Amino acid sequence: MSPARVVSWRSASAAPVILVFGPQDFFADRAIKTVKEQFTAGDSVELVEIEAADYISGDIFDLAGAGLFGDKKMVIIQGVERCSDALITDGIDYLNSPAADAIVIYRHTGKSVRGKKLLEAIRGADNALEVTCIDISKITDRLAFIEAEFKAKDRKISRPAANALAEIFNSDIEELAAACSQLQSDDSGEITPEIVEKYFGGRLESNGFKIADSALAGRTAESVLLLRHALDQGVEPVLIVTSIARSIGTMAKVIGNPKATPQSVGVQDWMLNKARAAVASWTEDDLAFVINELAETDFAIKGGQKDPVFAMERLVRLIANKGRVNV
Repeated sequence: MSPARVVSWRSASAAPVILVFGPQDFFADRAIKTVKEQFTAGDSVELVEIEAADYISGDIFDLAGAGLFGDKKMVIIQGVERCSDALITDGIDYLNSPAADAIVIYRHTGKSVRGKKLLEAIRGADNALEVTCIDISKITDRLAFIEAEFKAKDRKISRPAANALAEIFNSDIEELAAACSQLQSDDSGEITPEIVEKYFGGRLESNGFKIADSALAGRTAESVLLLRHALDQGVEPVLIVTSIARSIGTMAKVIGNPKATPQSVGVQDWMLNKARAAVASWTEDDLAFVINELAETDFAIKGGQKDPVFAMERLVRLIANKGRVNV
């Protein structure tokens, strides 16, 4: 017996037994919806959904069996990481002789090892499919998701616009997907940063990267206001300083280094271009002074000074003045 096929959530398809595995519920819901649409194909389908913890011996054979009117059956078993012993036993037996015109979907978040024997059996069965639903936390993952959402609808979004969306919706994948859908519905052309700003500019959080961008652009008053707003929102000072330090650190790797590449610096193309533009009017001595001030500010926010907010504002003003105290 050959092992089950493994595909990403976006490539989910119908199979007698499907394991939807991974922590991202939004992707799992998308995958299940895709399978249902394929399986239905204009026919009537009886949908049954149960919790794995409530499973009683023999249920799967009854639930997946032929319907009263010969309808197709789709059985969705949620929370397999909390399954009963009976489901493990029956689930393994069911793999040997799955019902005709039926699909059984097991949803397991991967957050516990419960149901391991059942998962191993599904993964070893040639009549099964595993659909992976992993979280996307890196900006590269969010950018890939955004571009795939537009490609799926045969639409275009510029990379800068995708970057803006990824920054605005940096934690909620469901909101990010809804934003992509709204842009596709409300605007017929290629999506640009200006369009993203028009629709979602108000959602852009005052975070460390935005503060750094404002300061690097020389907008002293704006960057200080953004800093104060972030602190009022409850953003941890250490997160703000860390974000600023990453921007300055990238600049330090670029300045005086015309051969720098995204690979050597460890950033994406657009981030490298952004850093190159930022350092154009800086000297190495001024940048070194800011890096030293970053260390002092980090010391201040970790209890080294009585007024850490003052230290942060001093840092932001220094960056806005391109590392020069007297200008």
